[in-house]
Amino acid sequence: MSLPGNSGPASAPGRRGRPLAAFALGLALAAALTEPRPASAQVPASAGAELPAAVSVADFAASIGAVLSIDPLLGTVTIVSSGDRVAFKPGSPWHLLGERPVRLAPGRTGPAGPVIEGSTAAYLSAWFEERRAERLSRFRVAAVLIDPGHGGKDPGAVGEYGAGKDRKKVLEKDLALSTALAVRDSLRARFPDRRILLSREGDTYPSLEDRVEMANTVTLGPNEAIIYVSIHANASFNRNASGFEVWYLNPDYRRTLVDSGTPGVDEEIAPIVNVMMEEEYTTESVLLARSIVGRLDASIGSVSRNRGVRAEEWFVVRNARMPSVLVEMGFVTNEAEARLLADPAHLRRISDAVYNGIVDFIGYFESRKGPATP
Repeated sequence: MSLPGNSGPASAPGRRGRPLAAFALGLALAAALTEPRPASAQVPASAGAELPAAVSVADFAASIGAVLSIDPLLGTVTIVSSGDRVAFKPGSPWHLLGERPVRLAPGRTGPAGPVIEGSTAAYLSAWFEERRAERLSRFRVAAVLIDPGHGGKDPGAVGEYGAGKDRKKVLEKDLALSTALAVRDSLRARFPDRRILLSREGDTYPSLEDRVEMANTVTLGPNEAIIYVSIHANASFNRNASGFEVWYLNPDYRRTLVDSGTPGVDEEIAPIVNVMMEEEYTTESVLLARSIVGRLDASIGSVSRNRGVRAEEWFVVRNARMPSVLVEMGFVTNEAEARLLADPAHLRRISDAVYNGIVDFIGYFESRKGPATP
């Protein structure tokens, strides 16, 4: 529970895609060998620079921070860095760069593994660097902070269900942590190159100020963003109250995001920039809230009431300088809902819905923002 001043289709990741990906790669390589052949690629090199005669593929992959894999049956070599993929077969001049076939000096199999010519290594290195620069030129969600409410000395809302000696307690802090850990794990599996953070990973009590400070001090690049998702369970004096809801900051609340002391912001335009950023954060928070509510409705709407998206001035959302929402999973003070929330399968459906809602928002945010520069 959070008091004022207190705190489907994009499925959770698994391993089923790997065989299909390998099969698709084989088809792509086969297509590359039968399609009309483009002209051989020009190898970039600095004037006067001498290229090494040959380079171990393992050393090359390590030098650019990439992951190397070799298909033991096909002998296909795959190099992947931040989602960008190069594939080739030793002995063939054809290299698949993303989905584009390029003719380069053929690699070969050496005593210690695959080897590529220095000219090929230079070309691939330049290609990976171009892809990296392209990613950096686009707006992206680089970090997500998941904040499981309460913890430690603060149990949050407390509910009970059952009768007699079988009556059991349900603590909000435990529900929030269990859900947050599952969301964190799913996001890390889906986005290994992004920072997925938790305000607490055990039964500890970071203060409200600590939680917000953690989010506000994450270092971001020029075109990078962070989002903040606080997870709670609800409570009410009305024992019949039930359902889930997601809160965002009331648009009427004014906060200082940019002031005259902000580097690169002129004193005269600071108030204007502040209003623009407030409107942007509010819009994005509403979109994030709707994404999560929509996923919750699809996942648990048949057993829990959808209370919708709401605006309030919770401490964590009014002090986080980023798109931020607060998720209320259900009411522990409603005995039937407390029983549901105590069910690991129900809690897993909630965590999957929150995860999918975040994934939906990231996809929308990054496609809408587009390149940062012409």
